Amino acid sequence: MKDSIRMVVILTAVPIFMAVIAVLTTSKWYILTIIFPLIVITMALGLSERPRVMITLHVDKDVMYVGDELEVRLTVNVDGGFGLLMIRAPPIPGSSMAEGFNLVKGTNVHVVFKGFGKVSREFNYTLRAVKRGYYSLDSIEYVFYHGLGIHEPIKGSVKTDSSIQVLPRVKIVRRVLGLAKPRQGIPKYPPSRLGPYSTEFRSVRNYVTGDPYKLINWKATARNPEGRLMVNEYEREGLRTAIIIMDTGWWMRHGTVEENPLEYGISLTLSLSRVLLRYGYNVGLWVMPMGPRVMPSSGMDQYQRLLRVLMVIKALPIKGYVVDQVLLRIVQETKPVVVIITNLTRDNVNRLGGLIRELPVRILVIDVIPDTILMRNLIQNPPCTHWFVRDRNRLYAILPKNVKVITWDPACEGIGLVMSRVSAYIGRWL
Repeated sequence: MKDSIRMVVILTAVPIFMAVIAVLTTSKWYILTIIFPLIVITMALGLSERPRVMITLHVDKDVMYVGDELEVRLTVNVDGGFGLLMIRAPPIPGSSMAEGFNLVKGTNVHVVFKGFGKVSREFNYTLRAVKRGYYSLDSIEYVFYHGLGIHEPIKGSVKTDSSIQVLPRVKIVRRVLGLAKPRQGIPKYPPSRLGPYSTEFRSVRNYVTGDPYKLINWKATARNPEGRLMVNEYEREGLRTAIIIMDTGWWMRHGTVEENPLEYGISLTLSLSRVLLRYGYNVGLWVMPMGPRVMPSSGMDQYQRLLRVLMVIKALPIKGYVVDQVLLRIVQETKPVVVIITNLTRDNVNRLGGLIRELPVRILVIDVIPDTILMRNLIQNPPCTHWFVRDRNRLYAILPKNVKVITWDPACEGIGLVMSRVSAYIGRWL
């Protein structure tokens, strides 16, 4: 602002000084030096109005999958002012959206010259989603620089109400060999009975976290000498159950932001649960060690519950695993198949073994290996060899005997292949 005032003072003093010289010398040529500064002052004062900036942003979709492209249209209208307008549209550097999207076409930074008239511009650019999550477009930032420096740059932002939901990629499998529907065949082990409650009374037992309040037996509670809550237990409809345990330890982040065991494990969980639910199984989800849980249930509404939980989980530093008592009760009652998705390392193999020893059922561990993903940063098109499996066999030997490990290198093997291997074990065990 001081520079602008100094310029106006100089432009005002110059014509006054030249007018004095013109009067003293009676020269007509000095009149031109008086007119030019006056013209500049008149233009500066006439163009000192602050601009009115209107920016709108439109996207072609609000729900998409990882890998899909998002078309963004930016409309800019400027009235008043004279100078340059610099615009930065989402994703803004440092925001969560900058981690979840890559710019593949066009640019989100634009410069518009505002002359004497109104200006209307439209810009288009394309983003590609690279990471699941909920993303807000937040705001559009702009800076206006006056052409004559009359005032300091004007900074502002325009809030947007748009948000984008990026869903993990899900493998649609129409038919899985070896996986029988619950009503077919005779299972080797007792079928899980965790379907809807029937009206057939079974027993009265102590209340456990997760039991519906409507099952509380108040009379039995009043007679209990220790004052414990007692609930009625009813037989359930016979549906088999699969429980998926998702590991969220720090080792699940090995790889890149977009490609790591956690992201691939989430896609596998959704793909597998979709198949199991379609075949009539109950599917439950536990996020270890401290994450949310989804109680086992059936139907496609259950798939949406699983999706809502998996959309927000993150890998965090942990010290160990804690067995949820609700999970332990369900495992003891229903004898389900348990699938643990993790990345086995020297840091977590002993902790995971301790967790497995408390679950008295057969357990399938899917070891998501990030080695090839990491090698991509060093070698272009690394070969898909299993030279690292021999070293991991030492880790597998530490796990209890009731565990079967499936090694999965997602950079070399698709989800469909690993699902066929998982379903083969589920079909034999249930």
